[in-house]
Amino acid sequence: MHEHVSEVARLRQQIADELESMQRGFSHFAAGVARHDFIRARMEKIGDRQEELAHYIGQQDAVHIVCELYIDKIAGKQGQH
Repeated sequence: MHEHVSEVARLRQQIADELESMQRGFSHFAAGVARHDFIRARMEKIGDRQEELAHYIGQQDAVHIVCELYIDKIAGKQGQH
């Protein structure tokens, strides 16, 4: 059980890290292909981690966690700039 909880926490942190990286990319990159490629790569990694997370807690809960993290890391910071 402890291993399961640790793995969920690790995946959650990786998703949060990718979202924070993506958020920085929104404001630090010039517009264009480089920015698009950077953000797409982050989204792909988040999707991969979400699928791993779903293995432990189910698809619905994994989606819920990713949405909560997105709101916290991206949507919540849009108005702060």
